[in-house]
Amino acid sequence: MALGSGGARGWAHIGVINALRDAGVEIACVAGASMGALVGSALASDCMDLLESSARRLDWRQALYNFLEMSFPRSGLIDGAKIVDFIRGHVEERRIEELRLPYAAVATDVRSGREIVIREGDLIEAIRASISIPGIFTPVLRDRVELVDGGLVNPVPVNVARSLGADFVIAVDVNHGAMGTAPRQPRSERKDGKPPRAQRFLAEIRKKLEALETPLGEQTRYWLERASRPSMFDVLGNSIVIMQSQITETRLRLEPPDLLIQPGGDVGYMEFHRAAEAIGRGYAATMEKLAKSRVPGVRRR
Repeated sequence: MALGSGGARGWAHIGVINALRDAGVEIACVAGASMGALVGSALASDCMDLLESSARRLDWRQALYNFLEMSFPRSGLIDGAKIVDFIRGHVEERRIEELRLPYAAVATDVRSGREIVIREGDLIEAIRASISIPGIFTPVLRDRVELVDGGLVNPVPVNVARSLGADFVIAVDVNHGAMGTAPRQPRSERKDGKPPRAQRFLAEIRKKLEALETPLGEQTRYWLERASRPSMFDVLGNSIVIMQSQITETRLRLEPPDLLIQPGGDVGYMEFHRAAEAIGRGYAATMEKLAKSRVPGVRRR
């Protein structure tokens, strides 16, 4: 398998893997970039169920806590301590050579732009390097090389999967069709779908302030307009997706997989709390693709 980068959309990889398992496909090795490196590591270390259950339980508050702690170090907004804790809680602390399946994480040498394939050494460090989104996460120093997100040079690492010994590569591109998606507001947790009373009260106050033909009303309209603009993380995330989509298209033409799965959907780059939707998309897209393709080992129903 070649699991691609894509931020929160990478949860779709879990659905893809579940579908392949249900169809009887045996996965022999896995290569991943960025979020694909994280999910791929769980597959290679037999921790998929744990990762999936945690991903499905994430709400937007937990996602902010785990993925977006703000410390403002010199070379990135986030030093990655909390995300490392999250990874450590869901993936075994082992050397890559000791994993159940051959595994590789793709990173980028931020100084030279070289593709760095990590096939040995500390697994947690390899994942942390591969997910280091430039400008957001600080780079990882490994063997005197500063490493950042592997999706910058190889968003869907088909060639790396083949280098692990694969003779049939299933690639997952979660960024396909992702442009134009906008982050949603946090959902109400009430079962009837209605916003809580306090939220409704604040909405009424906002509406009245906005309607005022006074300096206060003008200021309210100004701040509401600002609030509707993309956040810094939205701008960074979409910029990375634009770049990675172009690179992916080119590399898939040069290094085509034997089967390409593109789940699609509108999950935003940083919307890690929408794992259930992404997983469902991955599962459905894979089952649809398997029904139309000839994949070794598939159980036909």
